[in-house]
Amino acid sequence: MAREIASTARPSTLRLAGFLTLTTGGLMLSLGSLVTWAKVPPFDTPTRGTDLWEGIVTLAIGVAVLVGMVTMRLMGTASARRAMAVAILALGLSAAAIAAADAVRGNARFTSPGQRDRIARELAAELHLPYEEVRSRLAVVYEQRFHVSLQPGLFVVVAGGLLVAAGGALSAAWAARSSTPHADREIGGSGDGVRS
Repeated sequence: MAREIASTARPSTLRLAGFLTLTTGGLMLSLGSLVTWAKVPPFDTPTRGTDLWEGIVTLAIGVAVLVGMVTMRLMGTASARRAMAVAILALGLSAAAIAAADAVRGNARFTSPGQRDRIARELAAELHLPYEEVRSRLAVVYEQRFHVSLQPGLFVVVAGGLLVAAGGALSAAWAARSSTPHADREIGGSGDGVRS
């Protein structure tokens, strides 16, 4: 197995596709969690992913995916690699579902009481007004008709989660294929064999 990891031989298409998909998806999850998910009226106050517990979770998933991808390649058995791939797939689906749920319930989620308090604190500091005055004005606005503007960061996380899930599926297929007797001979054979 160490020889396979260190090998300079060209990896199989399946393994390469899984690696590229997981890398792209993990980076999208991580970066998407750090940028703006929504802008909230009346002053279009930005809400970043990490302003919410959901964004913190999706950021952690993005990091876990990138670490898990490397760990999976270092594992000694096909069954362990397959288990890690399935776990990564589940993490990707979870991240996509978390972000999609926030997109669906955008108005309620991004103007929840905790978010209203955060927005009021930011606006009070920016406008040099008392917090209570800003908070009461926001309460009036939120009782009227308004619409939260969802931002690209939220959708980057959804797409990243789906890519991670696809990469997990590709990696699981690669792990299953590498457990076949033919693949074992290629991995354990001489240096001229094709690597899985």
